Amino acid sequence: MASNGGTIDAPEITGCVQPIVQSTYAPAPPAIGSTLSLGEHQVGETIQFQLPPGSSGFTIVSQGPATNVKRVSVFGGVLPNSPLPTPIASPDGAFFEFPASFDQAPSDRMFTWSPISPVTAAVTFPNGTAGLRKAAAGLPPGTWSLTVSDLLHECGALACGDPASGSTSNRYDVTVLTRSGGIPERGALDLAIYLVSESITAATAASADGFRRMLRRMADDFARAGICLQSVTYYDVPAWARARWSSLAVSEGLAAEPCSDYRQLLTLARPGNVVSLFFVDEITEPSAPAGTRLVGYDGAIPGVSTFNGTTAGGAVVSSADITSTAGCGNTFSTSCGPDVVGETAAHEVGHALGLFHTTESLGASGEDFDPLTDTPQCVCSLCVGASVSGSCADQQGAPAQPTQVDGTSCAQGTQVCGGGDYLMFWQLTDLSRGNVSPQEGQVMRMNPLVRPL
Repeated sequence: MASNGGTIDAPEITGCVQPIVQSTYAPAPPAIGSTLSLGEHQVGETIQFQLPPGSSGFTIVSQGPATNVKRVSVFGGVLPNSPLPTPIASPDGAFFEFPASFDQAPSDRMFTWSPISPVTAAVTFPNGTAGLRKAAAGLPPGTWSLTVSDLLHECGALACGDPASGSTSNRYDVTVLTRSGGIPERGALDLAIYLVSESITAATAASADGFRRMLRRMADDFARAGICLQSVTYYDVPAWARARWSSLAVSEGLAAEPCSDYRQLLTLARPGNVVSLFFVDEITEPSAPAGTRLVGYDGAIPGVSTFNGTTAGGAVVSSADITSTAGCGNTFSTSCGPDVVGETAAHEVGHALGLFHTTESLGASGEDFDPLTDTPQCVCSLCVGASVSGSCADQQGAPAQPTQVDGTSCAQGTQVCGGGDYLMFWQLTDLSRGNVSPQEGQVMRMNPLVRPL
């Protein structure tokens, strides 16, 4: 399953690059699909595309040039200026519109969008319960339309506070990937793992016991989603990239900047229908809560599938623990390094394929839970101890640093106090079991990178 791909040929990056790349989409039967390159358009333009009979899903990827505005001031904070096609209309009428969709519960929306990737991003349908029902029934064929937009433009209606709110100055290269054939029962997935390490090479990783255990962990997690992990190729990066990025700083602020080391590293991914993972020796995150550390971070949710080599493609994973096998036993343990790396990598792949956290750290509002009805939620005020429940974010007078839900409080086995054992829970603990719900598996199998079996 694992092989050595050698050292990638990548010229040294001396400034900031923001590539616009072509899709390598190649749907395998019984899935049928096509790549619709719609060209570059300005924010505010409405463009049309065709969905053939039998269509069950689509992905829209928007890639902006380096001249686009990268960050937006939003209610006193800063977010990436993430592209979002809205509204989207089907031959039957309205299909999706932001921000009107936020009047609905997450599971009732046609899809959920997350503005975490500047300038380049994707929206993928389906990624929620309502979308899965629609996909199973089939999408109306014919002429669809989308309006090119981004967070900066949408802030005109939201009154976010950015001086340029409502701007139509940005431009995006837009591509639509279509998919027919319904929701497959099983699928296959390939990975490319880039070793940005001063101590690990592709030659040693392919046969190392720690990496083998890591892949078994990942394969078990994907199997719960109905996905077979078929091929994994390890690549070395050039010496200049190892020296620059083996220790990598990641934060929400850096994620909003296309020129940050984190996002520039992602541009090294080679073309291909694979999820790209970058294993670094260390991830640093100064604002991580006390007693925790950051072990993985995605480029975008969902990922820009089949568009490797952009500032949004792939994810970074800390491989710091990969050789720490003293705590390994017959079950998952955070004392077992390969288990930690494997579960982290599988979690980041879940994001790349369209999944959100089952519950975010605050567990307070509807937006803290994923858009699927069959995954457990963990509601802070119902699940944490009585001594701290009054400090949950949804309680009157909650402090500036509200109570967070954790693996223990979210492992009570109920629909409102569960999910701590799920692959996509926000925190990795000894209670993690890599569980995946049926709807989560359907979302993953509908991603363009997953081949139906």
